[in-house]
Amino acid sequence: MISKPEPTLLEQLEAAGVKVDTDSMDPKVAQSLPFKPHDMTSNQLLVNEQLKNPENKELVEKTIKELGKNASWLDVHTVLTARFAKRVQPYITGRVLAQTTPSEAYDKEKIIAHARAYDKAYQAEGITRDKFCIKVPSTTAGVQAAVVLNKEGIRTLGTSLFSLPQAIACSQAGMLSISPYFNEVRAHVENDLWPDVEDPATQHPLSFRMRHIRDTYDRLAKETGKTQPLIKGASCVTAREAMAHVELGADHITILSPIMEDLISTSRLPEYRKGGEWNVRIRSELDKPDLKWASWSPIEPAVSKTRMQELSKADPLSKIMQKDWKIASTDIDYLADGVLDKYNEEDEITRNRLRDALVLFQGGEKESREEIEKLQKLYL
Repeated sequence: MISKPEPTLLEQLEAAGVKVDTDSMDPKVAQSLPFKPHDMTSNQLLVNEQLKNPENKELVEKTIKELGKNASWLDVHTVLTARFAKRVQPYITGRVLAQTTPSEAYDKEKIIAHARAYDKAYQAEGITRDKFCIKVPSTTAGVQAAVVLNKEGIRTLGTSLFSLPQAIACSQAGMLSISPYFNEVRAHVENDLWPDVEDPATQHPLSFRMRHIRDTYDRLAKETGKTQPLIKGASCVTAREAMAHVELGADHITILSPIMEDLISTSRLPEYRKGGEWNVRIRSELDKPDLKWASWSPIEPAVSKTRMQELSKADPLSKIMQKDWKIASTDIDYLADGVLDKYNEEDEITRNRLRDALVLFQGGEKESREEIEKLQKLYL
């Protein structure tokens, strides 16, 4: 009898109830998976990657010439974002996402204007509103813009999100989804910023906030009867962290290409060892004789419930003494002028990580602007 191959970790993640999204605008990545991912995210770094991909030279040139001399670099960037997404859409089951310009994260009207431009660009490519979503920053301007866009039928996702107040604000704005960052963006390149822990579900400092969001959304759904935003975990550094999202209650998880490769390369996780997973991917460890493997399976519900209850009682990222720490109130109007920005500023973790995320994406945007303006001079 031919035995059925053991499911990959990626398939086990999906089977455990966490829907897999691709964090890449390369159609080959989505095609390489053992099943169709649900959504495809994007940001200024991923768009810049495709803009400079030699395989897209013809499409980029065609777009610049079509839009002509009166088009700004942002006009070109917006249309190209939609066209890059169109190539991926046949290989996913859900929505393609686009992020509004990070340079205007605190300007409500400019966020709205850019989202509307994406709406026009997507629809011009035959991508209807039920097949795309616009990522807006989790700032006062971003959540206020989301209220306007939602009324127009343009769904939004709250991104660059690191705290419960941000998540509550996104709920109050009627967003479709949110994307809590499990690791700060600098942790992907700076070893000392990455929490190297054996059990990310209970030991990673952001796990506490992830559970605060999950528990709060569950409570709000019961109390208000309103559908809460989908929680789409993002910014995992290792496969072990991705698998922890099952217990943390994520609805989706957005997975970067290197981690995606890890998850489809094996059906088991390597047993934990300090420092063993930093920039040493599972796929490069396969032939090491000293590597020990462990089967992965979801934690039993009763055990998980107890483990997660402990997370709801604290926030190790807060510098407030734990005996004085209180979970953020859902009675506050976070959509009012300046309120969310005030909470973002007062929380050191959110303040610094939000700034770093915006700076990172602004860097990708700046590179794209320079490239597009150079090509506009060349082609027009």
